Amino acid sequence: MQLGRSLRVRICGVIAVEDHVETSHPKGNTGLLALEQIANRPIIEHVVDALEEARVDDVLVVSSKATADAVRTCLDQARKLGGRPIRYLQPDSPVDFRAALTVAAGAVGGGSCVVHRASGLLDAPLAETVRFLGDAPTTVVIAHHASHDHKRLDAPTQEVLDLAQFTSDHLSKAGICLFGPGALAYAATSVLRSGGAIGLAMSGDAPHPTRARATLDVRIADGWHQYDGDLLDLLNLNRIVLDRLDSGTRQPNTEGNQIEGRVWIHEKASVCASVIVGPAVIGARARISDAYIGPYTSIGEGARVEGAEVERSIVCPGASVMHIGGRLVMSVVGRDARVFRDFSLPRALRLRVGAGTEVALS
Repeated sequence: MQLGRSLRVRICGVIAVEDHVETSHPKGNTGLLALEQIANRPIIEHVVDALEEARVDDVLVVSSKATADAVRTCLDQARKLGGRPIRYLQPDSPVDFRAALTVAAGAVGGGSCVVHRASGLLDAPLAETVRFLGDAPTTVVIAHHASHDHKRLDAPTQEVLDLAQFTSDHLSKAGICLFGPGALAYAATSVLRSGGAIGLAMSGDAPHPTRARATLDVRIADGWHQYDGDLLDLLNLNRIVLDRLDSGTRQPNTEGNQIEGRVWIHEKASVCASVIVGPAVIGARARISDAYIGPYTSIGEGARVEGAEVERSIVCPGASVMHIGGRLVMSVVGRDARVFRDFSLPRALRLRVGAGTEVALS
């Protein structure tokens, strides 16, 4: 779909990197939620892919100076393999969704834009949503249903987007906002800075002649998933990406392997005497032997799985799962972590569990 060209409007993709972090990550990780890996790549890289697939003309990243270096390093490494250049905006103050809207307005100017949180994804391709920008100048807010009150749209953002009337339990945190031509720039100058509501400014009573016919359109998208530190959310994002997986590089059914479905195996990975059922990805220098890797599993770079079964899980770079005597399901094994079965005597359960860690034994 030739979105950007067929609609004859220039669309800017804005990625909002918010400053809330997960503090329980092991050393070596920045703790920035958007940099957590799914399908062996940071979430924010998948967001860039989604915007580019939606045929945006520019990609703009808004992150605070405190997180800018980590974000730029991550994306610059990915861009070495291709893709359009990325522009960066780095305000001094912490970035939340409202701040990202305000900061991006000057760069977007009178064009259309998509503002996308850096730590979440839609189930459906973003291109299906961007097509709404072909209508009259309109602000479209994409939200998702929340099952927990703490994921409700925060009050300041409700005020900015004039969502106070949408306070039912079905409304949740906005994940993506679409702004028609000039809508964000006008809202930023006349509304955001004055603390008013976009819905009022965009209504037919708006004094600005070019915005007289603009409206606020709120749409609920069940398929929005965002990582806020809950590992189940991270696994959901991993599932979304793996569902879109092309087989790509894969090793044939040799070395005693049985490979079924959409499986991507890095050419530098080693897999032998194992069953791998896709969708699944195996990273560079990973070593898989005498193992079962089930659907919706990501095995990170340099990870090792031996004599074990892993399904619907994420094994992060450098981690190992060895002879555990059961199937690991719906789990996240952190970077350089070790999960193994100790055969020494006397037999006992020995754990080293960090603060805030959840351990389920069955």
